[in-house]
Amino acid sequence: MAAPFTIDDFKAKVDGLGSFIRKNRYTVQIVPPSNMHVPVNIEFLVKQVSFPARTSGTTNFRYGGKYGLEIPYEITPGEAVSITFLETGKFPARKYWHHWLELIQSTDNYNMNYYDDFKGTVKISAYDETDQEGVNPRHVVKLVDAWPKGISAIEMGWESNELIDFSVDIVYKKWEIET
Repeated sequence: MAAPFTIDDFKAKVDGLGSFIRKNRYTVQIVPPSNMHVPVNIEFLVKQVSFPARTSGTTNFRYGGKYGLEIPYEITPGEAVSITFLETGKFPARKYWHHWLELIQSTDNYNMNYYDDFKGTVKISAYDETDQEGVNPRHVVKLVDAWPKGISAIEMGWESNELIDFSVDIVYKKWEIET
């Protein structure tokens, strides 16, 4: 008969894997295109972000009409990563993303710019509770060749006294886990 699995055993196994990570221990580093010159730091205004998904495109393989087997035929990078920002009185975050979108297509002449001229990088890092300075991330995901697909609307209303926030959808070529 196997020995019972105790809470202490569970805690020891979790600690052996690096302990649990809380959702509120993260940073986002945004590296804009080299030709974007907006000297403002908006990274501390990130309210919410998610790590990207990765999925497989599949098809059913049938063998002699007996059974169907779902098999993958491609790996897709997943949907856009949504980053939600809090906004302040000078609207620095909204202006930052508006400027980046202007690099993609100017609203003055509506000409599209080259892909290499508007792609950047976004790094999302998770930290454990022992790292109070945020210098040793436990997990880092890098969105390669990232750019903003769009900015959400900001709904205003007399009945609300909530802080202003908005989301930016970031698309990317691929994502990598950094060690």
